[in-house]
Amino acid sequence: MFNKITVLFLVAAFVAVVSALTDREQFEDYKKKFNKQYTAEEEQTRFKNFQDTLKHIEENKAKFARGEVSHTEGINQFADLSADEWSHRNHGLKRP
Repeated sequence: MFNKITVLFLVAAFVAVVSALTDREQFEDYKKKFNKQYTAEEEQTRFKNFQDTLKHIEENKAKFARGEVSHTEGINQFADLSADEWSHRNHGLKRP
């Protein structure tokens, strides 16, 4: 029993590491494609925002597959924004 639990834990840890590497690689591609440059202090925050966006996109794909939504989402130039930044950008007050 202990062996099976250990193996499952190691597999889960491996999947988490591979997923993080994949996220990092996608983030590096994203930065190149959209000519994004960050300060050292900002890099980690933008990467976290990007990961949150990837998670949101995956959730949307699952909902689309189940017929719960009628649209799909993907990476664009705003994928490094936080939810607050996105909301402010799209729902903020606009001058007449």
